[in-house]
Amino acid sequence: MSLKETIKNQIIEIEKADLNGLKEMFATYQESADLDEESTIDPEDYSQMTQSQESAKGLELRINRQKQMIDSFLNLDFGPKEKVEPGALVLTETLNFFIGITANMFDYEGKKYIGLNTEAPIYSALEGAKAGDVIEFNGQKYSIKEVL
Repeated sequence: MSLKETIKNQIIEIEKADLNGLKEMFATYQESADLDEESTIDPEDYSQMTQSQESAKGLELRINRQKQMIDSFLNLDFGPKEKVEPGALVLTETLNFFIGITANMFDYEGKKYIGLNTEAPIYSALEGAKAGDVIEFNGQKYSIKEVL
């Protein structure tokens, strides 16, 4: 399996784990929003129910955004790239970027990788760059070794 495929799969695995965590929290809030009609209910129970319902709604929005983000990422063209664009894996001396999804930094074989969507401020500095280019962002220079 290529490095690009491996990193793509790592990102998908991480993002799906995050999605599952959100789904579990959502289920917890939904359960706490349901009042047992056969037990004695006081006004504080209604307050907690309302808070749980609001939290569940917020989580539902986050779940939908996460699903859309993963789906959009999976629909990218992951073919070979010569310049930085969505679907590219950008290898630098210090930090490696996978373009097309926001993903937390992680280590793989001693190197750091992070997912960037095209809305990230650094993407405008990276966009269109090729192997051998040096870009600067927020005072940090990145020497692009390879674009896959």
